[in-house]
Amino acid sequence: MLNRPSQGVLISLLALALCSCGGNARVKTNEAAPVVKADTQPATKAISPSADPKELVARAQQKKSPERESLLLQAAEIYVAQNSFDKARNIIGELNVAQLSEPNFVAFSQASAGLALKEGDLDRARRILTNTRLEQQLKALEPAQEAALRDLRAQMFERNGQLQDSIAERIIASAVIADAHAMNANQEAIWHSLMMLPLTELQANAAKGSGGITQGWYSLAALSKNNTQDISAQLAALSQWQKQWRSHPAAANLPKDLRALQSINNQQPKKIALLLPLQGRLAEAGTAVSDGFFAAYYQHIDNANLPSVRRYDSSKDIAAAYQQAVDDGADLIIGPIDKDNVNIISQMKSLRVPLLSLNYPDQQPGQPLPNFYQFGLAVEDEARQAARQGIQDGFKNALIVYTAQDISERSAQAFAAEWQKLGGSLIGKSLFASQDKFSESFRHLMLLDESQARATLLQQQLGTKLEFTPRRRADVNMIFMAVTPDQGRQIKPTLVFQYANNIPVFATSSIYSGDVDAIRNEDLNGVIFNTLPWVFDTENPAKKSIAQTTKSAAVYGRLHALGADAFNLYSRLPQLKQAPQMKLYGATGSLQLMPDGRIEREQMWARFNNGLAEPVATVVDTDTSDTNE
Repeated sequence: MLNRPSQGVLISLLALALCSCGGNARVKTNEAAPVVKADTQPATKAISPSADPKELVARAQQKKSPERESLLLQAAEIYVAQNSFDKARNIIGELNVAQLSEPNFVAFSQASAGLALKEGDLDRARRILTNTRLEQQLKALEPAQEAALRDLRAQMFERNGQLQDSIAERIIASAVIADAHAMNANQEAIWHSLMMLPLTELQANAAKGSGGITQGWYSLAALSKNNTQDISAQLAALSQWQKQWRSHPAAANLPKDLRALQSINNQQPKKIALLLPLQGRLAEAGTAVSDGFFAAYYQHIDNANLPSVRRYDSSKDIAAAYQQAVDDGADLIIGPIDKDNVNIISQMKSLRVPLLSLNYPDQQPGQPLPNFYQFGLAVEDEARQAARQGIQDGFKNALIVYTAQDISERSAQAFAAEWQKLGGSLIGKSLFASQDKFSESFRHLMLLDESQARATLLQQQLGTKLEFTPRRRADVNMIFMAVTPDQGRQIKPTLVFQYANNIPVFATSSIYSGDVDAIRNEDLNGVIFNTLPWVFDTENPAKKSIAQTTKSAAVYGRLHALGADAFNLYSRLPQLKQAPQMKLYGATGSLQLMPDGRIEREQMWARFNNGLAEPVATVVDTDTSDTNE
């Protein structure tokens, strides 16, 4: 849920290019908002971001209303841009909102909402930006100011998980943006939000409408996100779109991933080598990956450009297997899956033929190794995604529950590093060894012992027995668990018993085995976890094929998905390299190529409800009840 055009960049483009100052509002896209003309005072004048806010405040003290408030709000806006939040908050807090003129109320709303968004207070931002008083003015504003307001509103909607509302705001804003740089930034933001929607939702919106700009965007996004089909079919769909939507804003400025698509059609490999273990302890895992790869491969058997594939045994000398594949004319090599062999590949001086490993080395090469791409099911990716989601949801203080297992410790370390990098505070870590020991350590970590001690002391002082419920520490607002299903079933009830039942609990895919067992999983209710789209995709043709033709245990489902996405990636590596922001939406998640050659995954989200794991579109509370600030 990240890699968006940064808020700071987009706001700066709009502020500088449009010379605007304003707030935001909830406006239905099919209705004209009522206009209030009771106040004919000109809108607050744009001020240079380099102006001295202290000087503005000093000047304001010599002025009367409404000029006094106008200068103060300009100073607050600059403080928000400078991340001087306390100073901005002090100015905003001193103003009497009810007595502000309409233009100053708009400026007040923009400064307040900008501050709320930067501080992660999404509920406050929503209340400000959906205020009825703002709705009555939005379309009466100058185009530049309206565009800036809709930008803030779009950011708020996106961060609250209301992606279609965010897209609608930006499409409306595109009609009033005159500057080319700001227009490009707005189109990139539209595209980012579109790519966050499920393919089925894009296709449904593309199928309805009367041929307007909005329908054109959804149609283009649907054909782009359906990027596990072969390239020639996608190019044909793009050509058809361009004919149908000649006058669409995106027609002359296609998103980068689609521009890259047009240039890679002649770069496809003709021969692929699969380096997988055919014998030894990893033979079954190699077979599962191979099954997933060929299940996806045979879904495209009618494609005339489908490459030939040959398997090589990676269980012995991996360097010799790689060289044999090269000598046999392979254009692309996929594998190996075992970390030791990936370590050997990563230490090679050069790779004559591109290689997509299906695991990650223990250490990245000092300098990126050309032609070395890395893809796998790294638990670290899942933990970092949980950290990003927590910060995006406005949480600040996290607690980690982990075990002594290597995979759990790596998850905990990755979460902690990402969480602190993003500005979050780590309150503590609790090691789960057994339920009794965990209950005791968690109770201590939540300061329940101190609460009990205070109550005992008070009872002694009063000489009477009091009814008492211990109070946990109030600063923990998120718990991250890196545990197995069995461990989670012991930990979650302990959290409830220790008065932490209202703290959101996030986990990685290790919390869910894939087994449907509502009775056993009842204790996991409320746990939010990220997992492979493959787990919930009942319509995936490759998954259906595997179910019909193999007898692999359910435990190999993740490896089947890995193999399927290895096939999905083979033709897209040049495209991913040319369009770094592009994502491939595969069986293991949304896949993005990093500068060091790593392919990073972001998975879908799910939540346990009544003992059943259910996919969720967003983990954000999207309650939009009408509350005016």
